[in-house]
Amino acid sequence: MPSVSRAPTRTFLRLVVTLGLTVLALVLGAGQAQAKASTGVGDPIRLEVPGHPDAFYYKARGKGTKPVILYLHGRNGNAAEDCRKWAKVATQFGWVLCPQGPGDSGGGGRTWMNSAQAGKAVMDASLSALRAKHKGRVQRYGNILVGFSEGAFVAMQAGLQDQKTWSRWLILAASDRYWVGDAPSSLTGGSGGGKLQRVYLLTGETDGVAENTTRVGDMLKKHNVPVRVRIAPGMGHEIAKDRMVTTYKRPLSWLARGK
Repeated sequence: MPSVSRAPTRTFLRLVVTLGLTVLALVLGAGQAQAKASTGVGDPIRLEVPGHPDAFYYKARGKGTKPVILYLHGRNGNAAEDCRKWAKVATQFGWVLCPQGPGDSGGGGRTWMNSAQAGKAVMDASLSALRAKHKGRVQRYGNILVGFSEGAFVAMQAGLQDQKTWSRWLILAASDRYWVGDAPSSLTGGSGGGKLQRVYLLTGETDGVAENTTRVGDMLKKHNVPVRVRIAPGMGHEIAKDRMVTTYKRPLSWLARGK
């Protein structure tokens, strides 16, 4: 007797539809996860800083009071974009705080206007604003100061004045010309008390200030400040934005933990 084909049952159709929706959800979920991975850490949090441009920050991982990694951008730098880069490598060590320079250079860029005093005022106000917003969770002293290019110029001068708050430095593209007059004499201790604990100098091999960076290292050694100097092969005057973890994790780990 010939077999008789039967139309698919409703139950079978439901199973097919359910399976299709499940596969679609998995595909979409994978796409969203990939997109999230590509953007990395998401957008920074905007912080209102009284009397100064807003800063940007990312929260530290873990609980309890954590140190601050404060990044000073280069001339015409975009603090929000730079903060996103540093968050990929630095939140494991503490809060990542990225203030904006007082000068507007257009297109989202800012400048420190070659003023270490203006820069220090922004640094102090930004740290105070972050500590006020997250009471008891943001360390007051013993923090890490990071500066690149014009930001390095500000960091190397403003940091000297308050070595108690900024006792560990990561200076990118440092130059001995950023210290004028008797500034190096302050390496024995800042006016705010405290003394530099560790300094890491990192400059690209083809950067015009590579030799100046080496001289900064010699000055620090002369004043018994623990320092490491790295002239990075293949790098110029830049932040290694595509190699943030491989380039900066080790320096930050040494500054934060001594290893």
